[in-house]
Amino acid sequence: MVLNSSQIDVLKNFCALILCGHNVKAFHRCRECMENAEDEYGGIPDVLYVLSGNDIDPDDPFGNVADDDKQAVKPQCYLISSDAGAPDLEDFFGFIEDIRTARGLDFTVEEERFSDDDCIVEWLAELSAQLEDLYIVNFDGAGEDYFFTIMNKEDCDKARDLFKKMTAHIDGYSFSSCIITSDFQG
Repeated sequence: MVLNSSQIDVLKNFCALILCGHNVKAFHRCRECMENAEDEYGGIPDVLYVLSGNDIDPDDPFGNVADDDKQAVKPQCYLISSDAGAPDLEDFFGFIEDIRTARGLDFTVEEERFSDDDCIVEWLAELSAQLEDLYIVNFDGAGEDYFFTIMNKEDCDKARDLFKKMTAHIDGYSFSSCIITSDFQG
């Protein structure tokens, strides 16, 4: 599917907002994902993987995740991609630190309030309870993975609006985004 100029602008603005600035390589790869989508998801899951630094290797016939040197975005810095069963708690803290550094955010995490016995669902709820004037926004990737980042309210609202516009033309699946709160259930 060829994107029209409005769709291209929305995608460009979404990518720039998620990545804290324009990344030509990432934008072009995301556009390629949407234009070459072969399923009812319109390339959106692939776009989210690209933005999280977990793009597939286009040269790999099995579609495995590309090595870091082939990624358009440094893995796990601006947008986290994680399934419900992963990561472990130490990795989760690392991802949150990566987001904080990449986005230039100022917050502390009371790590003692988290438990290894819990999973990402409980950790996101707890993190949400600890954030002040910042929000965790999750984008539906048409699967069990979570695609989330931390933003101020204005950027969070812009990202959700752009995501809605970016996915509006897709028939076959209705995408959504949400702000994760302290009562998040997954």
